[in-house]
Amino acid sequence: MANVYLQLLGIAGNHKPEKRLPDTARAYIALKLGSTARVNQTEFTTISEECRTSEEVEEAADLLIEELKTIKKQAAGFFKKEKKDRTQILKKNKHQRDTESV
Repeated sequence: MANVYLQLLGIAGNHKPEKRLPDTARAYIALKLGSTARVNQTEFTTISEECRTSEEVEEAADLLIEELKTIKKQAAGFFKKEKKDRTQILKKNKHQRDTESV
């Protein structure tokens, strides 16, 4: 099984009126797994296993591309759900305000 090096970190928004300022959802593409390598006094965070041939670099790059494609799909689902949740909360809050004003 291949290692997973990247992941989506999704942070849901907050749309409750008692918090006063709405906070929109946000997401990051994060390193899940990495290591460090030092080259000429510079330290790098790596996101692949060590590669010793161009074919190994191609395989590592293809793996990262596939992980990014997966993250894109996850992000689309995350933000779609966030929009649905936000809309439901706003409708509920509007209904409560309308009911209270009657």
